[in-house]
Amino acid sequence: MNAGVEGRIAVVGGSSSGLGFAVAEVLAARGAKVMVVSRSAERVSAAVDAIREIGAGPAEGCVADFRDPEAPRRVVTTACEVFGPPEIVVANGGGPPGMPAEPLPGLVLSNALRAAVTGYLKSLADEVAADGVTVNTVCPGYTATDRLRVLAENVAEREGSSVDRVFEKWAQMAPVRRLLRPEEVAAAVTFLCSEEASGITGIALPVDGGFSRGLF
Repeated sequence: MNAGVEGRIAVVGGSSSGLGFAVAEVLAARGAKVMVVSRSAERVSAAVDAIREIGAGPAEGCVADFRDPEAPRRVVTTACEVFGPPEIVVANGGGPPGMPAEPLPGLVLSNALRAAVTGYLKSLADEVAADGVTVNTVCPGYTATDRLRVLAENVAEREGSSVDRVFEKWAQMAPVRRLLRPEEVAAAVTFLCSEEASGITGIALPVDGGFSRGLF
C-alpha cells in the first residue's frame, strides 16, 4: 500500500526525531522521496540512514534551522536540486517550552501560537485550493515522544509526582486510555498528503485518541 504518495517528493521539517521522524519514515515506507530537515547534522545523518533501511523511496537530508528566515528557501532549493520540486511539505517543528495557563495546562505558548498558525493555514487553504494545492493541519494528542517526556518531567517536578504518574494521568484523559504512538499520527499526516485526500483541505484534524469532544 503506497497511500497515493509513491514517487512524490516530500520535505519534512523537524524530522530527525519524534513525530517528524515518524512522518518521514511512513512517507518513505510508502514510496515517497523524502528530504529530512533538522538543525543537527549528526541527527539528520542518523535519521536518513534509518529511513533508508526501511524506505521504499529514497531519503536525503538538509541541515536547517527554521528560525532563520532564509532557511525555508534554502531547503526548497536543496530539495529541487536533489529530487525536484517538492509536492509534499510537512511543516513540523519542535514546540515552544512549557509554562502555565489554559486551555492545555502548561502549554500557554503552544496554545496561543498554534491557534494563530492554524488560522493562517485555513486562510492559505482557500487561496491555493483552485491550484490543486491542499493545506491541512494535524493536531496530535498526548503522543509518546521525547518531547512529551520532557513536558512530563516538568509537570512531575511542579506537582511533586513522578513521570509515570503524569503519563498515566494524560493517558486517562482520552477515551482510548493510552498515549498515542508516533506512527499513528504519521499515518494521518501521510493520508492527508496523498492523492486519495485531494478533496480535503482547510481542516484541523485531531489525532488524539478521542481527547477532543467537539462535534467539528
